[in-house]
Amino acid sequence: MSYQVLARKWRPNTFEDMVGQEHVLQALIHALDNQRLHHAYLFTGTRGVGKTTIGRLLARCLNCETGVTSKPCGTCSSCQEIQEGRFVDLIEIDAASRTGVDDMRELTDNVQYAPTRGRFKVYLIDEVHMLSNQSFNAFLKTLEEPPEHVKFLLATTDPQKLPVTVLSRCLQFNLKRMTPEHIAGHLRHVLTQEGIPFEEPALWLLARAADGSMRDALSLTDQAIAFGNQTLNGSDVSNMLGTIDQGDIARLVDALVAEDGPALLSEIQRISDFAPDYSIILADLLSLFHRVTMEQVVPGSADNALGDATMVQSLARQVSAEDAQLFYQAALMGRKDLAVTPDARMGFEMTLLRMLAFRPGADRRGPPAGGATPSRTEGESRDDPEPAPQQEQAPQPALAPEPEPAPEPEPVPEAEQPPEPEPVPVPEPAPEPAEEPPPWEPDYEPAPEPDPAPPLNMEAVDDQAQPESQPEPELEAEPEAAPEPEPSDFSWERDFRSLNIVGMPGNLASNAAMTRSGNDIVLTLDEGHARLLNDRHKEKILEALRNRFGDAINVKITEGETNGRTPAAWEESQRQARQAAAEEAINSDPLVKSIVERFEARVVEGSIRPSK
Repeated sequence: MSYQVLARKWRPNTFEDMVGQEHVLQALIHALDNQRLHHAYLFTGTRGVGKTTIGRLLARCLNCETGVTSKPCGTCSSCQEIQEGRFVDLIEIDAASRTGVDDMRELTDNVQYAPTRGRFKVYLIDEVHMLSNQSFNAFLKTLEEPPEHVKFLLATTDPQKLPVTVLSRCLQFNLKRMTPEHIAGHLRHVLTQEGIPFEEPALWLLARAADGSMRDALSLTDQAIAFGNQTLNGSDVSNMLGTIDQGDIARLVDALVAEDGPALLSEIQRISDFAPDYSIILADLLSLFHRVTMEQVVPGSADNALGDATMVQSLARQVSAEDAQLFYQAALMGRKDLAVTPDARMGFEMTLLRMLAFRPGADRRGPPAGGATPSRTEGESRDDPEPAPQQEQAPQPALAPEPEPAPEPEPVPEAEQPPEPEPVPVPEPAPEPAEEPPPWEPDYEPAPEPDPAPPLNMEAVDDQAQPESQPEPELEAEPEAAPEPEPSDFSWERDFRSLNIVGMPGNLASNAAMTRSGNDIVLTLDEGHARLLNDRHKEKILEALRNRFGDAINVKITEGETNGRTPAAWEESQRQARQAAAEEAINSDPLVKSIVERFEARVVEGSIRPSK
């Protein structure tokens, strides 16, 4: 006897043998048991999910010699003939090959004749969506009002192509794709009955490759049995399918979690020997990280659809939520990049290395072996273009509490030099009060000090011919007295913008709380902002604070709670206060009230903006 393929040998003989599709079987069983039968049924779904099989089982239920039943005997002549495909009153039509209107007219002409052997004449039309429009038009009247002895069973993989007039005349049942668990369970049963030794990972590989089709799964199993010489093991099935198993996926993820670059590249090299589809591997990683995130958010939600629920639960405990999101996004972008990379393996390697290099919290913001590339950090290109690196070389060692003697003596000799008091000191004190006090003192203070400053400058300019002894002591007293009241009146939250720290350093400093003791300043950042801080940003902040308070200032930046004592929080509170005042002004305005009352108008929430 010739060999019969598994897909035909293990075709279900009863509704109980069907795997999955319980929602369809339940409706059909109840209809058969209660004799509530429709004249036309439409079964839709992807290939290999049981559309034709259910149609043949329904034909047996209708024509079993024991009566219309949901449990045909399987022994009567009608049941055996239907099972063997030789029942004269079961007419199976392939609509893909008989699409013409003449074929449909022949069918409708024969519908009126009574069945020869059975109780009903059953027309099973497969791929019905392939019929032409003329065929559908010739079929509509018969489909709507067929003789009592006729049942139409239609099957299609593309119901969108069916006319609405056909859909409205049928009871439609959508067959679902088989889950990997259903497929693996059925393959386990079939192989056990066939006496074929197998490994569990091989079943899951076949179940995933079947893509929801039980027929495809059984066909692939036939191929795998031949490939493995009557045995099924994971490595043979993986080689046959050109894919990798879950163990390979687990080893890749383990190397990522352990931050082991050499192990990761070694695993990629091993996997490349199988010449796999790297896009499929990234799809497997996407599925894995999605399930890991689901398990983290809702513990216990990890399913065993791929036979790896234990691994998913273990990874959910090992990987942080930030890492899982990064891995997912990197894999998602990597799949898009594979289409444009010169080599698929190169794109795959770069995707995994990107996951490894840019994990949250990893201190990799500078190049691995220092060089001239630290200028690539954020905010650097925007702060100071070229002179900044030269001026910032001096503050770097000054982060320690060592005072710098060089910058301090410079203003002293300039003020003490007798021959050049008129040209040099006169312009120098003039810009100092013009730079610092104007942005803040007119807004928040009565500014008593800038008043005497202009007369001194004007006298110094107008009386250059006067004796030098009179302006000199006044000019010496002015720079000494000017910085003293400013630090004492300086409010970190309120006056932060006067420091003129821009770019990323300014953003970080505005989210810091400041405490000062003498020449020691401590800035406290929360964990999220502290993670973004680097040496470049520290230098910018130190330079601005020394420009304000003097070169003797030492700055220490720590991580901790700010308790809302930051310039950013103060500005937000001021913004909210202005917004509340603006809304109150609008709501209390007599004209607005009059318009609201007379025209039943309303003020749109969120449309009020305070004037700047």
